[in-house]
Amino acid sequence: MIPDGKVVSIHYTLSLQDGEVIESNTDEDPLEYTMGSGELIPGLEEVLAEMTEGEEQSGILPPEKAYGLSLSEALLEIPKDHLPTEALEVGARIHGEGPGGAEIDGRIVKLKTKCAVVDFNHPLAGKAIAYAIKLCGVR
Repeated sequence: MIPDGKVVSIHYTLSLQDGEVIESNTDEDPLEYTMGSGELIPGLEEVLAEMTEGEEQSGILPPEKAYGLSLSEALLEIPKDHLPTEALEVGARIHGEGPGGAEIDGRIVKLKTKCAVVDFNHPLAGKAIAYAIKLCGVR
């Protein structure tokens, strides 16, 4: 088991189950990551924690271990007059500031007479993610 605080270097590929690659660094230098920092999706860090140097693994992460479930409470109705005119179409991306000043991104999923329904879920929420990972080093 690799404890929190150790720095690992990895090559990885993340893809949707249809094979569409979301992210990959296999043609680059390995990513250096500090275990326990929370910067990787949770399921990938769990897999990594059980690996040994030089080992390769692949599998499928369920949504709750990847980018989370799609939550209905992340769908918000925002008055149209609070949105930029150029963003008033289905599929448009909007950026804003959430509670505590955190930056948030959303996508307009429906237009109503006086408001737009904006989905603030992660774009990959609710999706299973396929992974292939190689643990190149641990220090």
